[in-house]
Amino acid sequence: MSHTSQHRGRPEPSVGTPAAPAEPDVLCTELVRVYATEGIEVQALQGLSLRVDRGELVAIIGASGSGKSTLLSILSGIDRPTAGRAVVAGFDLVALGRADRTRYQRSAVGFVWQQTARNLVPYLTGAQNISLVLSVAGVKRRRLRVAQLLALTGAHEQADKLPAEMSGGQQQRVAIAVALANDPRILLADEPTGELDEESTQLVLSTLRRVNEETGTTMIIVTHDADVSEHVRRTIRIRDGRIASETLRHHERAADGTPSTVAREFVVLDHVGRMQIPPESVRALGLADRVLLQTEQDRVVIRPAGELPPALPQTKDAGSDIFDGGDAR
Repeated sequence: MSHTSQHRGRPEPSVGTPAAPAEPDVLCTELVRVYATEGIEVQALQGLSLRVDRGELVAIIGASGSGKSTLLSILSGIDRPTAGRAVVAGFDLVALGRADRTRYQRSAVGFVWQQTARNLVPYLTGAQNISLVLSVAGVKRRRLRVAQLLALTGAHEQADKLPAEMSGGQQQRVAIAVALANDPRILLADEPTGELDEESTQLVLSTLRRVNEETGTTMIIVTHDADVSEHVRRTIRIRDGRIASETLRHHERAADGTPSTVAREFVVLDHVGRMQIPPESVRALGLADRVLLQTEQDRVVIRPAGELPPALPQTKDAGSDIFDGGDAR
């Protein structure tokens, strides 16, 4: 049985016609979010830009207060940026009215939250939770769709169980099925493994990866757990309200055929040329205040400034007595 959504299939381009580049599912440009309370302003996002292409599985990680939760609130349509632009699944989130915002949240995106109470109705079984979403959307043949989603997420054994009768990992797998019920283009997961043990965490992350591979659903996992990055190809690290770095992973095989995963971390350069040097590099090199930036052939080298050169001796040359109030002749 194939679980791939029919509406995602695209016609093959005619011979000799170049395929048009696909629009990204998420495109954020210079997002700023300022919160003001009792005369104090806190800038949660400071010109953050982000692109996520169709079908990507991305992890966004960062410490508490880094801005990742604010970004998720904007992407989910719960909050609005103070400045900047956010286009998700073709919806301009800054310009959305109330009716379109509701349509966006019901059809374009699915949500998996850390707290089970936000994902599942406690007095409904796993199958009934999925069917409820389909019923609200007016979907027919709901029984078939429920069975497909439970099979896709490996949660078929939870079909007739109440949430209280499931483990944390089982609850989250059913929650993933509920989030996929309306066939959204994007699934947003907020700390989906935050309350799980290691075994359940691995199970839930494997489920998300399998769903991504089989359906092509774009997924963004927001978390503070750096271990989640081992399950995705692209990890985005947020620091101080901006994207600081990205880590890209791919699989390789050694000469003897042994498979391995190669990860490379890249510092992100924004549109005005700013970048954040990783804190571990700052500490290791003793960087502070001014640093030396030098271009050497095909690379840019950053070094500690060291001691400043001695001040230039004051000399008097032609015309210098202008600054002493004298006449220049």
